[in-house]
Amino acid sequence: MILKKEFYFIRHGQTDHNLLERTKRGDHPPHIPLNQTGISQAKAAEPLIARLPIRTICASPMKRAQQTKEIVTARLKAPHHEIADLGECCAEIWNEMRELGMYSEVPSEGIARVFMDQVRKGMNEALAKPGPSLIVAHGGVHWALCCLLGIQGHEWAVDNCEVIHFVFEGRWTAKKLIR
Repeated sequence: MILKKEFYFIRHGQTDHNLLERTKRGDHPPHIPLNQTGISQAKAAEPLIARLPIRTICASPMKRAQQTKEIVTARLKAPHHEIADLGECCAEIWNEMRELGMYSEVPSEGIARVFMDQVRKGMNEALAKPGPSLIVAHGGVHWALCCLLGIQGHEWAVDNCEVIHFVFEGRWTAKKLIR
């Protein structure tokens, strides 16, 4: 179970590695930086993030998430926390998740289940802090969140620097915020 607290999610900005993934899915080394497009995406998202009622900022330790966090939170006066369990999954897990497709039940076994447990732990660590929180992480984390929360009517694949608002009102909903 994930704590039932409102939060915002943003996927990191584009990297050169993201461009390669369109033709071949590979592993996600932690040191990959944003490219110029990713920096521009994060700068474009910053005014929206600055208007949100964010009290805590939590991010993956991976370089692209950390760079995105620094850009999008430039005007926020909230504590920053690095949470290892918000890191991206490996190619093998991505492939398993693609095979499973979008569904509302968490897999009972396999490596995707291990990743889901990691994301659950990381989210509970983030949501235990004063909220609403901003989560700066990865596409795989967003996918796992949608599965764990039973999200319906929301695209599970998220573009770079899209901002998503998650709210629990009897059930979880997710809504993409428009800049």
